Amino acid sequence: MPESSDQLQRALLDLGESGCQGNSQDYRVWVQLFHDVEATPAEVEKALAALEQGGRMRRHADFPNEYLLADGPRFGNSVEYQVSGTLEHAPIQMVRSRLESFLRSHAAHESDIIDISIATTEAMENAVKYSDHKEITVGYGIEDGKFSIRIVNRIGETELESDIEQGKYTGSITLMRGMMVMVKLFDDVDIDISEDEGLAIFKATTELKV
Repeated sequence: MPESSDQLQRALLDLGESGCQGNSQDYRVWVQLFHDVEATPAEVEKALAALEQGGRMRRHADFPNEYLLADGPRFGNSVEYQVSGTLEHAPIQMVRSRLESFLRSHAAHESDIIDISIATTEAMENAVKYSDHKEITVGYGIEDGKFSIRIVNRIGETELESDIEQGKYTGSITLMRGMMVMVKLFDDVDIDISEDEGLAIFKATTELKV
């Protein structure tokens, strides 16, 4: 239980100001992970509703069960942060929503936002699937009309039979399909595997529409 509803609301607002968008379950996981605030789904939903009533957060027009900051966050030219490498912590939803908020704050064309979001989702799915399920570092920015992104994850130990059972390798179709999507939607894509450091580093750039 949070120490107070104010503490929970402050944590929710902080996430909203970073660009997060999600439902009450997403936010429940995130406030615990990033703010060490324990709350039930009902408490989170109540706090989100109170922030909505106060005009500080709003429901997404197309996804009414998801909340985001009412006025929209503001960003500098670049951001970097860490997310969990565990699917239960909704890292892909966090990165996707924060990325889209960042691009909209820089008045990116909607078609660019869609393309970059789809390609980044593919990159994040690979980062989570093939990581050690700990922290993943995500950084992106805009300079001179060009968007760039960098995703770094530690490489998990490969256990082929277990990985096949989990669907990681389905005749390499999943990985190759993801790469094809990323190569199509970004102008340049590079994946560097550093075995000495145990890191996978994904980098991509694309020119934004004027």
